[in-house]
Amino acid sequence: MNKILFTLLLVMVAMSSQAQRNNRNGGNRQGASREVKTENEVYTQRAEQYVEQWDLTPETGAKFITLYVEWQEKRMNIIDKYGIEQKAGEDVNFKKLTEEEAEKMVKEDFDRLKQQAAIDKEYYAKFKEIITTPHAAQVIVQQRNRAAGMMGMFRNMGGGGMGGMMMMF
Repeated sequence: MNKILFTLLLVMVAMSSQAQRNNRNGGNRQGASREVKTENEVYTQRAEQYVEQWDLTPETGAKFITLYVEWQEKRMNIIDKYGIEQKAGEDVNFKKLTEEEAEKMVKEDFDRLKQQAAIDKEYYAKFKEIITTPHAAQVIVQQRNRAAGMMGMFRNMGGGGMGGMMMMF
């Protein structure tokens, strides 16, 4: 578990560095296509780790990787659409939120979590068709724990965002 988290952390640092390079080069279109490719590479790498850990056959492994990447993309589309909009290095200033802004933020967050749970439930059933039930449960539970842990880590890093993460090293 620690090895997976450390790998994820390194990948996120690499993604941040790549995004900074793209911004410096002024290539928004290039950066956008690279960013999508980078996310797919991260998802594929994580899925390959599961395949190796479980010693799946090449055919089953390929099916799992495809399904895993599809699942992650659907989850991220919900986060992008309903997540709290933040700029790099900034955190939400809850002291300055109006009652209406706070209510809207929480309602959108509940909606996002509900949609993510529905997608997770859908893909849990799909995963069980190609891998064992304990493995499918591992994928879902670890993803949900990872997502919750990463959000907490970013919020508790003094300054928030990727800038705070870089200070850890």
